[in-house]
Amino acid sequence: SALRDVSDLLTDTRDDDLELAGYEVRRIDGVDAVKEYTCPDCGNAVTEGESHVVVWPVGDSDLRRHWHQHCWRLEVRRSDGAPA
Repeated sequence: SALRDVSDLLTDTRDDDLELAGYEVRRIDGVDAVKEYTCPDCGNAVTEGESHVVVWPVGDSDLRRHWHQHCWRLEVRRSDGAPA
């Protein structure tokens, strides 16, 4: 159902759905999130204290960006060709 799909996006229990070939992904726990960033997907704030992911192309950490976990999961699904 649609509600099940949304809950899958919001859960923090699976790391395999955060992986995307060619990218490094690091989870940041809320206690370690000490600055505010702008999510490149939705354009909204990733606030201080909010768990999120930092993503960058393999070998180019200068291009790292801070994403909401659910926004990154959507990006992974779009990139893998799976329905979002």
